[in-house]
Order: sequence, then C-alpha cells, then structure tokens
Amino acid sequence: MDLKRFHAIFVEEASEHLEIIENGLMQLEKNPDDAELLNSIFRSAHTIKGSSGTVGLPDISRFTHVMEEILESMRAGELRADKSKISLLLEALDIIKEMISAVAAEEQFPFERCHDLMERMNAIRASQETGLHESAAPLAEEQARANSFLIRFTPPGNLFQRGIDPVKLLDELREVGRIDALDCDTGQVPRLAELDCEELYLRWTVRVTTDQDEESLRAVFDFVEDDSELEIAPISSCGQELPLLGKLLVEEGVVAADDVRNALVQQKKLGEILVEQGKASRTDINAALDKQAARKTESAKKAVSASIRVDLQKLDHLVNLVGEMVITHSMFHQVMYGDENREEGHHAANSARTDAIFAQLQRIGKDIQEGAMALRMLPVGEVFQRFTRLVRELSSTKGKDIELIISGEETELDKGVLEKISDPLVHLIRNSVDHGIEPPEERLAKGKPRQATIFLSAYQMGDAVYIDVQDDGRGLDRDRIIAKALEKGVISSANGLSDDEAYGLIMLPGFSTADKVSDISGRGVGMDVVKKNIEALNGSVKLKTARGRGTTVSIRLPLTLAIIDGLTVGIGDEVFIIPITSVVESVRPARKEVNSISEQGVVVNVRGERIPLIPLHLLLNIPCRHADPCDGIVVVTHHDNKKYGFLVDELLGEQQIVLKNLGSATPKVRDIAGGTIMGDGRVALVLDVVGVIATAYQ
Repeated sequence: MDLKRFHAIFVEEASEHLEIIENGLMQLEKNPDDAELLNSIFRSAHTIKGSSGTVGLPDISRFTHVMEEILESMRAGELRADKSKISLLLEALDIIKEMISAVAAEEQFPFERCHDLMERMNAIRASQETGLHESAAPLAEEQARANSFLIRFTPPGNLFQRGIDPVKLLDELREVGRIDALDCDTGQVPRLAELDCEELYLRWTVRVTTDQDEESLRAVFDFVEDDSELEIAPISSCGQELPLLGKLLVEEGVVAADDVRNALVQQKKLGEILVEQGKASRTDINAALDKQAARKTESAKKAVSASIRVDLQKLDHLVNLVGEMVITHSMFHQVMYGDENREEGHHAANSARTDAIFAQLQRIGKDIQEGAMALRMLPVGEVFQRFTRLVRELSSTKGKDIELIISGEETELDKGVLEKISDPLVHLIRNSVDHGIEPPEERLAKGKPRQATIFLSAYQMGDAVYIDVQDDGRGLDRDRIIAKALEKGVISSANGLSDDEAYGLIMLPGFSTADKVSDISGRGVGMDVVKKNIEALNGSVKLKTARGRGTTVSIRLPLTLAIIDGLTVGIGDEVFIIPITSVVESVRPARKEVNSISEQGVVVNVRGERIPLIPLHLLLNIPCRHADPCDGIVVVTHHDNKKYGFLVDELLGEQQIVLKNLGSATPKVRDIAGGTIMGDGRVALVLDVVGVIATAYQ
C-alpha cells in the first residue's frame, strides 16, 4: 500500500495537534498542577505518534515517543512541569514541526539532528529515576533495572480494514525496548480458496526487554487494545540501560558507567557545560541565544493553515440556500417554457410571477454571498496564540519578565486578512519587548511591578476589526524622537509639530531610536513595515503613548478583502469605485465655499472645516465633464485623522462589489486597489484612497 497518499491528511491533522501542544505547554508553565491540561497535551502527542507510525513515518513516531515519555512521567507525578522541562519540550516540538514540514514538502528530514535532543530528554527521565533511588532505595532498585515482558497479542480480524498495519505496532515496540523473541502464530490462516485478503488471521507472542514500565508497552496498543486480546506479563529484570551517548563514551573508554549516571543527575544546560569546559565563551553563548530567539520569531509569522475548518451549521445553511436556488430555477423554467404559458392571456400573470422569482433569486443570491463569506471567517485566536511562545522566548533572551495577556480571540476576520497580519504583529511585539518594556531593575526603581505586561486584544466595531498591542513600559520619548529625526534630516524643524505628528515619525522607513542594533529590533525596518502592510489591507495604524506608562498601537482592518461596499462615481465616460469605509459624505459646494490657499491649493469649506480638494481627472489624466467643484460633486474621504475632497462628475450609487486583483500583467499603480465587473459588463477600477492622497501630495 502506498502510504504517501495519506501524508497530506496526516500533515493537516498533526498541525492542529501541534497547536494544541504548544498552547498547552505555555499554559502548563503557569499552571503545572493542571491535570486535565496535561492530559490534553499528552493525547495530542500520542495521536501524532500513532498517526505517523500508521502512515509510514517511523522517524516522527520514534521521536515523538520520547517526548511522550516525558509527558507520561509528568502525568504520573514523577516529574515537575517546571520552566526548564517546558523549554525542552518546546524545543522538541520545534523539531517535530520541521519534520512535519518536510513531509508536506516531500523532503527528507535528517534524523541525526534529533539524537542530541532525544538523549537530553532520556537523561531527564534517567535523573528522575536516580532521584527516586535516593528517596526510596528498594523501589528505585527495582525501577533502575530493565525488565523483560512477555506480550501475547491477538488483533481483531478487521484491523486491515481500519487502516492499521500490525507490523507498525511491532516496529513501535522496538522503539520502546529490545525484542528478544518474536513468534507469529499462523494456525488460524485458512486454505487459499477460503482466504479473505482483507481479514487478519495472525497473532503474535513477543518477548521484550525494556527499561520502561508495563504501561509504556501497553500504550503502543492504545489504538487497538479495546478490540484485541492483549496480555502483558513481566518475566525478569536485568541491568539498567545507559543512554546512547553514555554507551558510546563507555565503549570508547572515555568514562566509566558510574560517571555517566552521575553526570545525568546534574542536568546542566549545553551552554553552561561548554563554558565550564572552555569550549566557548559566555559572550559566544549569549550571541547564539540571541540569534536563536530571533530565528524563532520567524516561525510565529506562519500562523494560518492552508485549509479552513468549516462550522457544520454554516455549511448546512449554504447547502440549503443552494437547494432553494435549484427550486427557484425550476420555477423560472416553468414560467418561461411551460406548455400552459403558450396560451394567450397568460403573459400578464407570467410577468408578475417572473418579478417575484427575480426578487427571490436576488434574496437567495445575497444570502449565498454572505454564507460563502462566513466560511472564510476565522477567529483571530489562531494567530494570537502563537505570540505567547514568541513573548516567552524574546523576554528570556532580553532578561525581562513579561506576560502576554490575550483577549478577543473569538473575533473573526477574513482568512485573506488574517494571513497578512502576522508579520506586522511580530514587529509590534518585538518592539514592545526590546524598546517599550524596561528591565526589571528599572521597573522596580520606578515603583512598577517587576513583571511587565503586553496586552494583545481584538474587537469588532461596525464593519471593521480593531487589534490593539499595548504595553505598560516606558512609553515614547517625544524629545528623543525629534532629536533623531533632526539628526537624520527627516525634518528640518520641530516648530509646530503636534504630538501625533512627532510620534508618527517612527513610522518612516529606516527610522529607529535604538542606540544599538540587536537581533530582535533596532534596524528601523519595523514600524514602516507595519504601516505599509496594514495600509495594503485598506487598514490604518494609530499610536497612543504616555511617558512612563506605556504605548498602544491600534490597527484597524476591514472584515474582508473579497467583497466590499463601494460608492460608484463617474468621471467623464469612466466609472470608479471608492471604498465606502473611506467615505465621510458627499457635497456640492457653493461658490463662496471654494477657495484657493497658497500652502494647500484649492480647499472646500464644509461647515467651517477647510478640506483640501483633489481633482481626480487631473490625477488620473482622463477627461471630465465638470472641472469646477461647484458643478461637480466633492466626495469627502478620510485618512490618518485628516479629510480630503475627491472631485468627481457624478454619483452613480452605492453597491457591494467583488474586488478582483488586476493580475501580474498589469503594472502596480498605487492609485488603484483593484477592479470589479459592473452589472452592464463594464470594468470599474477601485480607487486606493491612501494611494490617491500620497500621489496628490508627493
């Protein structure tokens, strides 16, 4: 059987379990006594181990089994879920992610990379056994020796039909221990004429020697135990096995076996051992740790899976609507082509029925559209949970104590938007950790709690979703920002610069107030990327700060990118769409309300507010019918807390449009966000309000 055809399903399932494990480990660090949480993590790890073995991926199964043993020891109360062990399990989780990514890419993962980590995990269990020896000698002496077990296994006859290969179970037994004897009973195999190739007639008797307990052996058969006859009985015991690295050192005569066991008790980190041995300096170790933390931030950007899990109720609703559409289509066909309709006198009645059917089709079409869009909506928690791990790693690297508090995880965003917000959020969180949050000593000196907090929240308001990243750090230093801007020549003078304009300087490309560049931030490529990426989603970024109390960056995003509400306007013979989220109002100004100011050009006075006027026909270089604002229409738009007037010939109405990418054949124009097809078949371009304003005032 070609098991590769099951790999895609395995990758999708395993990705979900990896997310459960990672989020669970982060919570377990805060609540080490949460038994249900630990059970959930263990079940997901066990599922990955079993599934990978079933679909022909023994390396993943073998490695995950070692991780599973640590979790099992935690469940049994033999190991404490402290920070060092959680860090080791997270490191193992990263390796499993890479192995699964290699499966998805149909590449070979170098399993030798796993050896060191497997030995470190085995060493934790070995040290745990040593600790038991010191507290309870008789029990420890029994546990320290490897035991032999006799296993009698009679699987159900339909095992093949369930997609399980018993040979994989035997391979998994070899990972738990050494198979000393294996006997296959073929007495139940019928004659060839009576043989059913989908039926299993074999049973096995296996003798296994292992340093693990009976429960570890029984766990191999978890997926089939309920329907099988399984008997596991201890036979005898022998000496304790050493980890692979210890065996090699003993065989080479470098150390004695007792030296290995004593070393296992120490459980020191690799960096500490290398420093003590003079192999590396503390500076080298710290630099490597910095790079390691920076690299881990990249994994947080890959936050959304390629597929979508659909709520069954949403899918049922959409299927019902399609059913209504089919029925209505039949009704329409009957009205148009039925035999009775050929008779005279039915035309008036048919016209009324046709109008009713069209109204019904319009309602169903709108419901189908909304139902289809609902399928694309995903909770932001899918992205947010990844940042708990990121904050943990970065704060450890910088020697800071930071907690990430998440709220509004259930808020939904279109998958297309969700895929693109991960990178900006990574930049914002990195800046908060590196720049915003003070070191613990500085916080204590200011009367603040030692532990800092970053709040990551999401909420929906109207037709937009807001995401806030807030920290309780030092806040922005206005004077320092202005000094840096003057030094870099970004501004020539600070006179008349408002607070919002001053703080907005950090959004400029290459601008940074960091005194030195670190692997986390300081190169000035963060905040401008945030602003650029969010505005590319037709969103906006606002910044609020209070000196000594912290900073809040608020991101406003549209609910969806695929279908938007737009204001249709005419300029000459062309039709354009302005996203309704950017429109404030439309006016036809009186002559006295239009003025020309030297610094701003033509402005329109709307209820005492002077709004700069942008003639779209000049900007787009197309003919128009009304170049005079008093004859045309001024559409008032807003961006970055400022209003701008777009001069058009006429308003054609408001409607929902399907936004389409213009494609790679069309050069990127920053004035144009995309296109759509109108009801009459014409193509209308959708204006990018931010791009239009930037072009007008560049």
